[in-house]
Amino acid sequence: MRVTILSQYFDPEPIPKAGDIARALRDHGHEVTVITGFPNYPSGRLYDSFKLRLLQRYEQDGIPIIRTFELPYHGKSVIGRIVNYCSFALSAPLGALIGARSDVMYVWHPPLTVGLAAWLISVIRGMPFVYDVQDVWPESAVLSGLMKEGFLVRGMSMIERFVYRRAAHILVVTEGARQNLMAKGVPADKVTVMPNWVDESLFDTSAEERREAVRSRLGWQGRFVVLFAGNLGLVQGLDSVVLAATHLPSSSKVLIALVGDGSDRERLVGLAREQHVEDRVQFVDRQPMSRMPEFMAASDALLVHLRRSELSRFIIPSKTLAYLAAGRPIIMAMEGAAADLVSEAGAGIVIPPDDPVHLARTIESLAAMRQNAVEQFGKNGRSYLQANLAKERVIARYEELLSRVARKNGRA
Repeated sequence: MRVTILSQYFDPEPIPKAGDIARALRDHGHEVTVITGFPNYPSGRLYDSFKLRLLQRYEQDGIPIIRTFELPYHGKSVIGRIVNYCSFALSAPLGALIGARSDVMYVWHPPLTVGLAAWLISVIRGMPFVYDVQDVWPESAVLSGLMKEGFLVRGMSMIERFVYRRAAHILVVTEGARQNLMAKGVPADKVTVMPNWVDESLFDTSAEERREAVRSRLGWQGRFVVLFAGNLGLVQGLDSVVLAATHLPSSSKVLIALVGDGSDRERLVGLAREQHVEDRVQFVDRQPMSRMPEFMAASDALLVHLRRSELSRFIIPSKTLAYLAAGRPIIMAMEGAAADLVSEAGAGIVIPPDDPVHLARTIESLAAMRQNAVEQFGKNGRSYLQANLAKERVIARYEELLSRVARKNGRA
């Protein structure tokens, strides 16, 4: 089977799914071509060692990579985001012209505009596409505060339905997202709930020596470290996390470490300074994906926080699966499918979001628990992941679906 993967984000950006699928399909003997943009997420700054150009073609891990122009941006400006998204949507079809002809195309969404590029490529190259909807737009853009109801949102709704009609099949992460699409007229048999995955082999839960080395380097010795890893953006609502530090007892040994970058980081740093909690909230620069397992292993608990909104019904933050693999207790300050997952796995404590006092009390109670009780949360989470969300187990389902779509359209 010949597969084109279309994703605005790709390695080395910290969104691993498209890269994982590309390498897995390659390892299973399929011919894979990737069309993507120039890496700038989540900071909005072009990565070092890359130069912006219209097209760039090269091989990475034995896979042809075609990068096409996008204007780097990931700030709070709606206009800036639109220009970023649209620039890639317009340039990606050019990349398809120099790429190999494929039997099927896998498309990673967001942003919504990548769906328009997928449709154009499918017309130009005559191949069906499977649309993997990670965030339901325009709802996600509105609920995150990036956009307000109005002309642009109505236009996005029209684009959304246009793309859904032309996709050969659609994947979503949660049943809530599936119901949302069906309410918009997408046939039930065209939408499949498909989980994400994580490679648990990357997480060595027994490397005590490396754990202590990281703790020593970051000044974590003698502290109960609660780690939030990932995008420090508006939708995460991390004000509550910073403010939780103000409600910790004066004798507390808790340290909240926010590891990552994003559009809201600078403001959060200022908030921590205003609240005089710099000794309890630590900001660590974004790390390569390859190093995140050791940061998680060096922590004592792992935090997921998302502002309260309908968005919680549609998504499971990808960090949740990495946290399960890390074998550390999870504090899930979020509602919806992700909270249900942690509860089902017995992997930690679920609390409401946007409640600094409740969060502070939960962290303190976890820090005061017996060590074996804390460790059991981590063991439960890792066991659940290995049984249900291990990489090879889940990717095989993606491979089968792509093959089925290609055969149905007479391509494979």
